[in-house]
Amino acid sequence: MLKKFKVLSVFLVFFFMLPIITGLLPFPNNEKYEPPIAEEKQVVFASTNVQSEKNSEEATATEVTPTEVIATEDSVTDVKPAMNSFDVLFVFTHSQETYKPFVQSQTGTVAVYDDQANLLSMSQVMEDYFKLNGLNATTLDVDIMAETVKQGKTMSSSYSTARTFINQELKKNEYDLILDIHRDATGHKKSTVSHKNVGYAKTAFVIGAENPNYKTNLSHANSLSQALNKIVPNISRGIIEKSGDGVDGVYNQDLASNLLLIEIGGIDNTEDEVYRTIAVLAQAIAKTYVNQEGNA
Repeated sequence: MLKKFKVLSVFLVFFFMLPIITGLLPFPNNEKYEPPIAEEKQVVFASTNVQSEKNSEEATATEVTPTEVIATEDSVTDVKPAMNSFDVLFVFTHSQETYKPFVQSQTGTVAVYDDQANLLSMSQVMEDYFKLNGLNATTLDVDIMAETVKQGKTMSSSYSTARTFINQELKKNEYDLILDIHRDATGHKKSTVSHKNVGYAKTAFVIGAENPNYKTNLSHANSLSQALNKIVPNISRGIIEKSGDGVDGVYNQDLASNLLLIEIGGIDNTEDEVYRTIAVLAQAIAKTYVNQEGNA
């Protein structure tokens, strides 16, 4: 009887503990449930993002190599003449001769002579046009008319004043061609030619027939006059020979057989018309003296 009671007690205890034992066993459906912890949201500050983007841009910018910048700068460097180029000297005996439209655009006044806006002040642009054509142009940088006045002389003595400075320059340097550039006193109709609806200032060569280099000077002038007219028909008015009483008759052309006096335009020509003719003159010189093979 007692033995039956013990067996019954063991079964009762087993059945009582069964749910607890079952819960402790590692079955998948018996994992301990834990409530989810709310995920902490990251706070993003706009200033942080802006700084990051800025740093990124700076990093990208520093990757640009200096050679790229240099290459860009090189593409806009000053005009340079070709190696072993043809050397030309600009002389402005009547340095303050000018064009009415040019003076008006520069100073607001109308004049045919000016101590600031004049042929001498236009020389840098003229040089550039020559250099574009492989001609190494240099200006005798002297305001000869101002020097003439300083010496108490009249304008008719400008050639005498210029002579001293030309002589000094030729002792230091040699030139393939010397151009004494002037402006004629003629009006717009006589001093201008239209070609393909574009206006150009006409040219004329003045040769002093009383100098020992007359024939050589004349030959140079004829060659250039013809070359000019091949580029722009009738842009050159030809050769004007001067001799006799009341004229110079030499124009310092005795100093060099390649010294030419050239008139470019008249008092009414515009700056553009003058510079166009300078460009044509540069082409004519290049074709006549530098690129002679291409003219055959």
